[in-house]
Amino acid sequence: MSCPHTMKTLALVLLAALLCAERAQGLSCYYCLGSIPGNSCPVDTCPYPDGFCISQKVTTIVHSEKVRLENKYCLPTCPEEDSLPPILGLNFTITSKISCCKGDLCNAGVLVVGSIYTLSVGVLLSLGSVLWALL
Repeated sequence: MSCPHTMKTLALVLLAALLCAERAQGLSCYYCLGSIPGNSCPVDTCPYPDGFCISQKVTTIVHSEKVRLENKYCLPTCPEEDSLPPILGLNFTITSKISCCKGDLCNAGVLVVGSIYTLSVGVLLSLGSVLWALL
């Protein structure tokens, strides 16, 4: 077995191991309840192996005064959009909009945040192509 072939194989095995190690940590989601839109939320690992990151926007109207809050969390399944009908009371209305996603930190809301996994894949593939060209 030639040395350049061994180095290429070793580089590919190392890249595969690094990619698998990053994903083995689990899905990362933002977690907060009753947050004001635009505020930052802490990050936590989803406890469900095949879970979804959830972003829920709740709007409450009481006597024509509107309050908007956000909830961010993880669930084992994605709830159906129509599973939460508006709640109508004598002097209030509560509406909720839910969105689900499967990528790390994808429930960021308005901010578009690339996942650490995606960024690491890009960097590793770039380094891998450079290593491959050198070998």
